[in-house]
Amino acid sequence: MSRRKSSFARPVARPVAKKTQPPSRLQPLLAEAIREHQAGHLEEAQRLYLEVLAIDAQQATGLFGLGLLQHQLGRYEAAARMMERAIAVDDRVVAYHSNLGDTLHAQKKFDAAAEAYQRALRLDPVNEDAHFALGNVRMEQGKLSEAKAHYQDALRLKPDRADTHSNLGNVFLKTEQLEEARGCYERALALDPGLTEAQNNLGNVYLKQGKLAEAAEQYTRALALDPKSAETHNNLGNALRAQGNPEQARASFERAVELGPDCSDAYNNLGVILQQQGEEEEAAACHQRALELNPRDAGAWNNLAAALRGLGQLQKAAEYYERALALRPDYSDAHNNLGAVLQELGRLEDAVPRHQRAVELNPQDAGAWNNLGVALGGLGRLQEAAESQAHALAINPEYAEAHNNLGVVCKDQGKLEEAAACHLRALELRPDYAGAENNLGNVRRSQGRLAEARACYEKAQSLQPEGVDGVWNRCLVDLLEGNYAEGWRGYEARKQLKKIAPRAFPQPAWQGEPLDGARILLHSEQGLGDALQFLRYVPLVQARGGAVALDVPPMLQRLAAQLPGLDALTTGEPVGSFAWQCPLMSLPLAFGTTVDTIPAQVPYLNVPEEARRKAAEWNWPEQGLRVGLVWSGNPKYSDDRVRSVPLSMMGPMLGLEGVQLFSLQMGPAAERLAEVETKIVDLRPAIGDMADTAALLQHLDLLVTVDTSVAHLAGALGRPFWVLLPCAPDWRWLTEREDSPWYPTARLFRQPQFGDWQAVMERVRDALGVLAKTRGSHE
Repeated sequence: MSRRKSSFARPVARPVAKKTQPPSRLQPLLAEAIREHQAGHLEEAQRLYLEVLAIDAQQATGLFGLGLLQHQLGRYEAAARMMERAIAVDDRVVAYHSNLGDTLHAQKKFDAAAEAYQRALRLDPVNEDAHFALGNVRMEQGKLSEAKAHYQDALRLKPDRADTHSNLGNVFLKTEQLEEARGCYERALALDPGLTEAQNNLGNVYLKQGKLAEAAEQYTRALALDPKSAETHNNLGNALRAQGNPEQARASFERAVELGPDCSDAYNNLGVILQQQGEEEEAAACHQRALELNPRDAGAWNNLAAALRGLGQLQKAAEYYERALALRPDYSDAHNNLGAVLQELGRLEDAVPRHQRAVELNPQDAGAWNNLGVALGGLGRLQEAAESQAHALAINPEYAEAHNNLGVVCKDQGKLEEAAACHLRALELRPDYAGAENNLGNVRRSQGRLAEARACYEKAQSLQPEGVDGVWNRCLVDLLEGNYAEGWRGYEARKQLKKIAPRAFPQPAWQGEPLDGARILLHSEQGLGDALQFLRYVPLVQARGGAVALDVPPMLQRLAAQLPGLDALTTGEPVGSFAWQCPLMSLPLAFGTTVDTIPAQVPYLNVPEEARRKAAEWNWPEQGLRVGLVWSGNPKYSDDRVRSVPLSMMGPMLGLEGVQLFSLQMGPAAERLAEVETKIVDLRPAIGDMADTAALLQHLDLLVTVDTSVAHLAGALGRPFWVLLPCAPDWRWLTEREDSPWYPTARLFRQPQFGDWQAVMERVRDALGVLAKTRGSHE
């Protein structure tokens, strides 16, 4: 915004001299002071003004002149006092009021400045300078309509003032009247081609209009006039960045901060470029500097949070997004970004309202709709998730990420062909999209098309060699097909996956070396079923000479305590020093396990005596086949929707003659017992941990279960159990076969095709009917 310098004006009032001094001495002194002032000899002018005021302390011209001099020296408080004294002597001089307005404006006392300019205009309604200055005040106050009116009044009085046209253009620029703004700047430059502010702001108009080449050209012209303008270098950087020239943009921003070390926008913009170029720490430093200069810049808080998110400092990033929103509650990008961080922190319930607020504020933000869909999908709200992704794709049909994420939702809904089509469309739009290739592989694996799944995973790995998803998913296919040599090696990739990586320890990972009495910590990971399956390796480690310290979840502690020869047993607490460590699920690799060498001797776990006595006290029926049921696994498991079933779907096996059903189901799914008419005995009151469940299994003839930890418990105890498996089961159940090399007492019932649980339930019903006829009583 153009400003005009304060100016000297002679008073219209006659000076009043003190009676003790000759009046002839004051006027020559005053005239000489004014000449020295106008010549720029400020010290001499000040001395003379003080001499004038020593003769007559109420000499208005002297007071005003001294006030104007103080203004020029940046001493605004002193300047205002002098000018106010001059006005008290003579309030009819327009220049006194207008120059007082300038001084107050410089102190950002906008209301007082406006009042001074208005007094000037009451004295002289056609004072163009006062209209211009009052327009500037109203502009800074955000009162744009008043600013516009005063600039237009100034132009009616003096149409050839370039700076007035330029400032009127600023009003139009702020109100997004871009063509009107452009006309003002062009008129200003026609009057004064050297007006750099108009050159710069004309570039801003072009930038807002998306005319990037014209904007860059305009900024370049402005810099030819003023090469040291930090603001213009910053603006040129914005144009170059929008043109896709990040290196040139970076150079412009770096020049801007060099020339204007207090230019917060330039630091902020430089930080954005640095972050895009992967220099997260340097980016964070730039945003921090921007905030030191302007702590109320919501955009800088948002950008600092983004840099910290890139550095993995998620909690701090969330805090800074919150700060941005405290300053700008309607900042849709910050709402969306905060939601994304909350998702990374696993706080999906908190993330959803952030994304919802983002799309409320900006319904055309496809990215926010996409992120909302991801959060909803993670919460199992699949229909809402699909609708959100559909919104994103309606806004941007070529949004590859939204196609990919919609595919994930469709897979979770069991719509495998639709899911595959979504991932294929994402790959059509982005042939190098490793994530979509991986997800397409997951769909093919769920369809049982393992060769195609493997090809997808290999393609994903070739597209993203540093990624682990392709290696991880391919190893699951290897293990499912019984290719354990490759599978166990690939299974180590889990150590790089945030969601399932085992705990890290400084001690070396054991890979099968002789232990010779050394102490080794074996620690559980992932779910209870995984730990139960691989506890079979504890005696083998002991046989290699290891003194085993075992770390298992509390639910398994009493069971694990039955393992003989343990050196220590803990549930996450320190166990003292040890020489080696190994996650339980890395033991098959350490022992080179193949399908033919699985240590399958059962039972390898025993029931604690206390739990055994407690279970014996239950009122068990003596007649009929006692069958335990589990129909749902851990709902937090990513594929739980595929492996778990509603209790109502087990209808074909309910109410069979000679069969007494017992529920071992835990968690929210157990509440479904009230919805079936068949009497199912609820064993939950007898269950405190897995040892209690183990004791109850000893009193059952059979366990019928989906793929849950209870299946592994029954197998570890050597109890008969049947597992109901989806078309593409978890890797440990292999393919096609009805038995399990891991558990001799298992029988597997597989879906003939994806989602066909009905066929499974009918086969189980028939097999139960046959078994019930062969078992009479428990006498």
